[in-house]
Amino acid sequence: MKTDVELMTEFQQGNRDAFEKLVMRHQMGVFNFFVRMTSDREAAEDQTQEVFLRLYQNAHRYQVTAKFTTYLYRIARNCWIDQLRRNKRRGHMLSLDKENAQGVNLYDNLAADTNNPAGRLEARDLANVVNQAIDSLPEEQKVVFVLSEVQGMKYAQIAETLEIPEGTVKSRMHVAISRLRDYLIRHGVVAAD
Repeated sequence: MKTDVELMTEFQQGNRDAFEKLVMRHQMGVFNFFVRMTSDREAAEDQTQEVFLRLYQNAHRYQVTAKFTTYLYRIARNCWIDQLRRNKRRGHMLSLDKENAQGVNLYDNLAADTNNPAGRLEARDLANVVNQAIDSLPEEQKVVFVLSEVQGMKYAQIAETLEIPEGTVKSRMHVAISRLRDYLIRHGVVAAD
């Protein structure tokens, strides 16, 4: 199996199949990043398409200086920031509990695997509180938390992606975890020590 760097290099040389392989390999991860950031599947799909469009249009700029995923999530982060700016100008933000066209939100999706109605309700309530806790984080802490805990990135890679020092990533993550814990304690999800 070819590496991401090999595929990107082949795409830069005109091999469109290589780009398609990159999309197939990474689209779900990018989509999940945006779903976690917005909880709006439609917006996440749009943002995911935007990321790969930018990757396609700017392929000539790609240089092997870091992991391909660092480069890809830097594009995703920039798309997210651009979306936040557009939303601010319009005077609204994306809602974590916004329903899609089928009337389903992230909480419904998380609870769908539970078989009994009481379990579904409990899972939905828990998912709701956890997502509200994540949404309550300031954007700089939220993006670090999502990249680490949802995307599984190491702190060094997050630092490269966000173009900030690794110590700043660690600090933001520490504060995010502390804020999440406090939020979950206040809402009775976890017990205080």
